[in-house]
Amino acid sequence: MTAVLSETISDSDNKKRLSYHHGNLRDALIAAAVDILSTEGIDGLSLRALAKATGVTQAAPYSHFRDKDDLLAAVAEGGFQRLALQMAEDATGADSTTQRIERLMTSYIRFAQENKPLFSVMFGREISDMKKYPTLAMTAGKSYALISAALSRQTGAAENTRFVSLAIWSLCHGLTTLIIENRVAPEQFGAADIGDFVRKNLALFSSQLA
Repeated sequence: MTAVLSETISDSDNKKRLSYHHGNLRDALIAAAVDILSTEGIDGLSLRALAKATGVTQAAPYSHFRDKDDLLAAVAEGGFQRLALQMAEDATGADSTTQRIERLMTSYIRFAQENKPLFSVMFGREISDMKKYPTLAMTAGKSYALISAALSRQTGAAENTRFVSLAIWSLCHGLTTLIIENRVAPEQFGAADIGDFVRKNLALFSSQLA
């Protein structure tokens, strides 16, 4: 039994080393960081904790990330990519501009609810200086771009689209923040669910989305 167990552990270690050898360590570190965030929060995340969680030396994470903020930027970039993909998927098949915006906003809010620690990092002060992370800045704009693209066919003039897009995104992010911080609950406003809550708020923009 001991021999079998030793062999299993050895095989597992070899597979891990082989995977890392082929350049997957960075992805493994980011995935482990997301797991730590979900269980221990941002205070429990460090490069030392990351090394322990992935079974590598304490120096290994530093070959991919300069410091904790650099790691958080990579985690946030992955989060923004996931958010945009989820929003695009959830809005597929929408029959109108209004319905597409409703679905995009609802998806945004649900992502934040389901990934609260990750969402907090995505908009956290640790990575507020986007100039330091060009690829993060580009990825962070994808969710806004989805809203803007949906509106561009409807609002006509480019200048008008810019302001309406900003207003809609501000509403979306503001509602999201209030909901995940337990300041607002849809049922308080007679909404059956998140989608209904979004629909009632978007009614304020009916002249632009019709």
